Amino acid sequence: MRSILILFFCLLGFAFASDLKILQIIPFGTSSVRITFNQDISKLSFKEHSLKDFRSFLDIQAVLVVSRKNYIFSNQTQISIAQNTPEIVRIVIKTNKDSTYRTKIVEKHLYISIVDKLPEPQEIKKPPKREEKKLPVQKKPSQVSHKSNNNQSSSPKKPQASPVRKTQPSAHLNGSKASLHTRAKSSLAPEAPKVSKKYKIVIDPGHGGKDCGAMGVSKICEKVIVLSVSKFLEQELKKRGYIVYMTRDKDVYINLKERTDFANAKNVDLFVSIHANSVPKTSSDSPQGIETYFLSTARSERARKVAELENKDDVDVMNYFSKFSFLNSLNSHRLIASNKLAIDIQFGILRELRKHYQGVVDGGVREGPFWVLAGALMPSVLIEIGYNSNPIEARRIDDKRYQRFLVKGIADGIEGYFAKNY
Repeated sequence: MRSILILFFCLLGFAFASDLKILQIIPFGTSSVRITFNQDISKLSFKEHSLKDFRSFLDIQAVLVVSRKNYIFSNQTQISIAQNTPEIVRIVIKTNKDSTYRTKIVEKHLYISIVDKLPEPQEIKKPPKREEKKLPVQKKPSQVSHKSNNNQSSSPKKPQASPVRKTQPSAHLNGSKASLHTRAKSSLAPEAPKVSKKYKIVIDPGHGGKDCGAMGVSKICEKVIVLSVSKFLEQELKKRGYIVYMTRDKDVYINLKERTDFANAKNVDLFVSIHANSVPKTSSDSPQGIETYFLSTARSERARKVAELENKDDVDVMNYFSKFSFLNSLNSHRLIASNKLAIDIQFGILRELRKHYQGVVDGGVREGPFWVLAGALMPSVLIEIGYNSNPIEARRIDDKRYQRFLVKGIADGIEGYFAKNY
């Protein structure tokens, strides 16, 4: 009995050792974990330590309310979370020679993702500077041969022509010093080569034509809202130098298979499908949140329900078993890339919208069996920009000002993805 009481008070001590508590730990994607705290951790600082054998650990002053977790991923990497001392939670991260990890903090959530290492940038060797040729030294009169002295008599007072270089200082006086210096520098060493590749992206406005999508509380179809958002996104990405294609730019119906067939035919680098979420009118709650999905079998009831709504247009394309057989045969490298893209886009959206609006809810990065993504041969995501069934979000996602901030966040996320992975 006494030992039970001691254990009880030890656990009680854990509970009151720190105001910061870890309430939930959710694995997602192929090698990522989301840790949810009881309060905003935007200003959280933690110690990072590197160990041997590709291991690192983070120490956070907090209490682990849930049980310890240990996740082993398919690429032989691992994330373990446990209470190390009454006041310290230790997160041990095991990578490998080809991977590293990154962390992101979004409000109450700490995201830890094991990602592929980027190739080391090659050092560009600059060619050696050319030495300017020295002007020939004029001989003194005493050193001139008799033959030269005789020749000089024909033009004794003719001045020697000055070299062209001697005329440059006069240009400096006219304010052209910088331009002359730039021209001289460029003639000696060429500039470092710039990346000229223009990435190609397909934007896919969900639904369209006979398919209204989710009808909002404001009686506006999802297809109308997502087309408007997609057009703004097209403008924003083109402004940043991307080559952009739209699966539809007007109110027409396109089935799910045709959308990814279009992207594959264009041989694009990314496929981004835009949607708005919804729950039935009979539902007792009114959920909110922006969610970004990548393709996989549904890991949660919420993901499964969202996928059912978006897949209802395509129920006859594949039967249940063939769909899941197809998912199991998907290229794992593409799923990993899609997971990374989803994380960057979700982060970009939240960061931009929270600059201008309060109460923007993070619905998280999730995975689900969205058949519009199944046929894509490139990294692909589906963004649920908000709940058309929620009074607050329905009003926002139909507002042009909100849409512009939203697409800026998406574009920032895409740029972040390319910067880290290409």
